[in-house]
Amino acid sequence: MGSIELRPVTPEDRPRILEISAQIWEGHDYVPELLDEWFADTDGEIIGAVLGGRLVGFAHRTWLYPGHAWFEGIRTDPKHRGRGAGRAITEYLIESARDAGAYRISLSTYIDNEASIHIIESYGFERVASFVYRERPADAPPVEAKTAADPRIVSVSEEETIEYVADSPFLRLACRRFPRGWRFLPFDDGPVEAVARMSLRLGVRGPNGLEALLCSRWPPGEAKTVFNFLDGEPDAMRRLLRHALALYPGAEIAIMVPSVEGHIAAVDTLLDKSGFTRWADGVPDVFVYELHLEEPKDMG
Repeated sequence: MGSIELRPVTPEDRPRILEISAQIWEGHDYVPELLDEWFADTDGEIIGAVLGGRLVGFAHRTWLYPGHAWFEGIRTDPKHRGRGAGRAITEYLIESARDAGAYRISLSTYIDNEASIHIIESYGFERVASFVYRERPADAPPVEAKTAADPRIVSVSEEETIEYVADSPFLRLACRRFPRGWRFLPFDDGPVEAVARMSLRLGVRGPNGLEALLCSRWPPGEAKTVFNFLDGEPDAMRRLLRHALALYPGAEIAIMVPSVEGHIAAVDTLLDKSGFTRWADGVPDVFVYELHLEEPKDMG
C-alpha cells in the first residue's frame, strides 16, 4: 500500500473522520463535537495521514496561550494501526509547532492509549497531571432541585471564580491545570482564559464567603455537558451538585477529577452517590503530558 503521506485535512474529510472516530472508545469519542471548532481554527491546523490514497489518521494542533501549543484528537483507524501513522503525525506536529513559535507543547491521553503514550514519551513528553474520568449517563435517575429556591446558591463573578479556584485543593491536586473538557490549561499562566466563557458559575454563599463553587461551559438544558470544576465544603458541594444536576435533566455529564500520588479531589466521593460512573475502576485514567522546547531568546 506504500508509505504514510501527510496532508492538511479539509471539511471534505469530515465523513472519513467521523468514520474513524466512531471506532474510538466504543463510539464515545469527543472529536465529532469539536470538528466545527477545528475547521474554524485559523491559527491551528489539522493534519491527516494518508495510506494508499485513504485517510487513516488525523490530529489537530491549536494554542492554549501564545507559545504554548496543544495537540488533540490524535487518531488512527484501528485497521491501520502499527503502520506508522501516529508517529508520523506526532513528529510532524512537534516540528510544525516549533516552527510556529511554540516553546511548550501539551496534550492529554487516556490510559488505554498505550501506543500513543509510548510514542509521545519517546519524543520526550513527560506526564504532569492525572485525572479520573467520571461520567453520569443520560439515563441516570433524575434529580429534583430541592434547593432551587435556596438564596445561598448564587451566580459567581469571573473575578471571584478565579480567586476561589486559585486557592482550591482541586486545582492543587490537578497540578495547577484547569480542565476544559479534554483540554487542560495551566491556570497560573492565564487564569482569565482558563475560566472564560463559563455558562455556569454557581456558588454556595456562606457568612464568610463562598463555601463551594461549580463551573460549566455548557448552558443548562444541553443534552451533554461537562462540569469543569467542583470543590468546597462537603455539605455545600452536595447542595450545589444536586442543584446543578437538576439544571441538566436527561443530560450526559462528565467531570475530570484530579488525582495525584494516591490523593483524589473531595468531589469524587460525592459523585459516587450521584450516579457518576467510572471508566477505569477509579484509578487515574486521563493523563496530561508536556514537552518543553527551547524558548526563543527574545522571550527571556
